[in-house]
Amino acid sequence: MVDLFDATEHVYEFPMVDRNPLQRWSFGRVTLLGDAAHAMYPIGANGASQAIIDASALAEAIAETDSAEDALSSYQSKRLGPTTRVVLANRQRGPEKILEVAKRRLPTPDAEPRDFITEEEALSISRRYQELAGFDKDSLNREGPG
Repeated sequence: MVDLFDATEHVYEFPMVDRNPLQRWSFGRVTLLGDAAHAMYPIGANGASQAIIDASALAEAIAETDSAEDALSSYQSKRLGPTTRVVLANRQRGPEKILEVAKRRLPTPDAEPRDFITEEEALSISRRYQELAGFDKDSLNREGPG
């Protein structure tokens, strides 16, 4: 294993990358879904959760029309905006923003986070992100995906 590291010219601590949001996913009777449509930083299992929401939206669109092209266009219209917002939010650390807020406020590493970020503030950050990503309680309980 040491030889592998020694022979490696560049080593990246976090080699994860995302892609800029695409302007279009569907091309005639072909479409993209999940990471192929919206590669994102793996924060909060969003790659998987967004792919599941995509699949549900695609299934719903297919069930609503006899035209593959119309179904794919409908799916793209429904999911393109929400996933773009998640990709961009993940660049700002998504739900882990709570940790950054606490870290900025803590005067020392051994300070108690609850003394510097309230539970209400942490819940508010979390709720906003859940709503953005489409897995807040209201989004999950309404009929139909995304």
